[in-house]
Amino acid sequence: MSRRIHVSLNDELIEGRLANKVKIASDLIAPQNFALIAGRGGGKTTSFVAERLQDVCYDMPGCYQAFVADTYVNAIKNVLPTLIDGWNKLGWKEGIHYVTDTRPPSHFALPYKPPLTFKHSISIFNGCFFYMGSLDQPSGLAGNSYQHITGDEARLLKFDKLKRLTPALRGEFARFGHSPYYTGRTFTTDMPNILSGDHDWIWEMQKEMDVQRVELALQIGLVLNEVKCELYNYSKAGDVKKIAALKKQVLQWKERWIRARMGLTFFYVVSSFINADILTEGFFTNNLAALGLEEFKSAILSFKIDLKKGEKFYGNLGDHHFFDDGINSSYYDRFKLTDEIQESSQALRYINHNAPLEGGIDFGDMCSLITGQTSNKYAYGLKDFHTLAPESTAELAKKFCDFYSGHKYKSLDLYYDRSGNQYAKLKRDWASSIKTEIEKYDSRWTVRLMSVGQGNIEQEEEYRFMKELLAETNPKLPKLRMDLFGCRHAKASLELTKILVKTNNKGVKQIFKDKSTEKLPLASRPLFSTNFSDAVKYWLCRKEFLKHVNRKVSFANSDPTVG
Repeated sequence: MSRRIHVSLNDELIEGRLANKVKIASDLIAPQNFALIAGRGGGKTTSFVAERLQDVCYDMPGCYQAFVADTYVNAIKNVLPTLIDGWNKLGWKEGIHYVTDTRPPSHFALPYKPPLTFKHSISIFNGCFFYMGSLDQPSGLAGNSYQHITGDEARLLKFDKLKRLTPALRGEFARFGHSPYYTGRTFTTDMPNILSGDHDWIWEMQKEMDVQRVELALQIGLVLNEVKCELYNYSKAGDVKKIAALKKQVLQWKERWIRARMGLTFFYVVSSFINADILTEGFFTNNLAALGLEEFKSAILSFKIDLKKGEKFYGNLGDHHFFDDGINSSYYDRFKLTDEIQESSQALRYINHNAPLEGGIDFGDMCSLITGQTSNKYAYGLKDFHTLAPESTAELAKKFCDFYSGHKYKSLDLYYDRSGNQYAKLKRDWASSIKTEIEKYDSRWTVRLMSVGQGNIEQEEEYRFMKELLAETNPKLPKLRMDLFGCRHAKASLELTKILVKTNNKGVKQIFKDKSTEKLPLASRPLFSTNFSDAVKYWLCRKEFLKHVNRKVSFANSDPTVG
């Protein structure tokens, strides 16, 4: 007798779902630890993560889980809505299967231990409890134990902070130790692009994967699925003897499947083409035009991008130049997960609200503004802003004023390129325009234009100055410290800016920035171009700092040369 391993989608008891081959394989493997690098449009959150977390909940009812994002703002605006959208598409409904930020209704089961607070949480009908945490407020995740941890957009998560959560994967082995998901990790992301400052630690999970065990789990999962299909078909036919035999087989194969998955890590890299049938050809052609070839390779095709040693213009830039504790968590405690959140300088830790602000700005079809404050010892980069054409100075002024609306000393010292007073192509006084727009939007502000009459800052001069400033060996220069989250675009720009060394017709080597990225499509420039590096340049390369640096460039054997 042939095996009945096929079921009809017309059967009213069968729910048909569309899934790509990678999704089907990952569901059949169902490992303890799951790491996926997938191109945009690959359904990482709405498909892979949403259904996997449902499976975790069903396998460990009443467990505690942590869902981690880089910032609480990103969690509320981007991650959580996508996750909930995925749950809704899978049949879960708010108020019936889950609730956010509130004590669950009486028909919900309780977690294995009572939550201390329901703020920033998701409660599931079977007692599972999710805590939404962010790495810019790590204290909120401390002091608890979780049976599973999930992180979306892993490329934005700093590993040094994330690894502190590892000890929190513990507790209630007697209750949950039967599950392969117990103390497991789930991480998904686009391809990390180190040229834009992404974190690529997820590649380390590839080393944890035992390919033979993954294949075994997949093969057992396929057999178990076939036996379940047979059981379903014979149950409809009412064959009691066959049903009993198949139920026994299901238990046997399920036991084997669980054993194969215990402690298993599955790591996979796939492009956006896994969903080509759904995304259609237009998705790829439009993204190629919008992103440019280089970003298209990483964001869509999932090509790994490496930065060669010695290529960086800001060679002394390091992790110590950025701080990740610049957010006062108490500010965001007032918001619920479903609230419309407004970023504000009131949440900043390293700001003096009674002192003036400083800013460096680069003008053009993309306007880039970096804002901060400088003391005798430190230059703090606090927040960056940008606009893309057709937006211009009016929109940039609004973004600045809204963010700093609670700042008490409303004075801004603005540094810029001398072309800001007379933009060559458009014949527009950009510097006066941004001053006017800020003071018009909020009359309490006073903007001082600090670069009137200043000469050009040559790229060689900037290279020499920034090399010394970032080395932190000159006591007359401040030490740069930038907010890892607030200055994300500026950080990416500094880290990806490459160096060019050319020899002029007199045989003299000269240093330049590689500014080819400024020809990228507008939408790609905030994170993938050198524009923001120029804003930082104007902010820091001011007369009172430049005078403390030897501005004469000389080359040593260690200096970069033309490849």
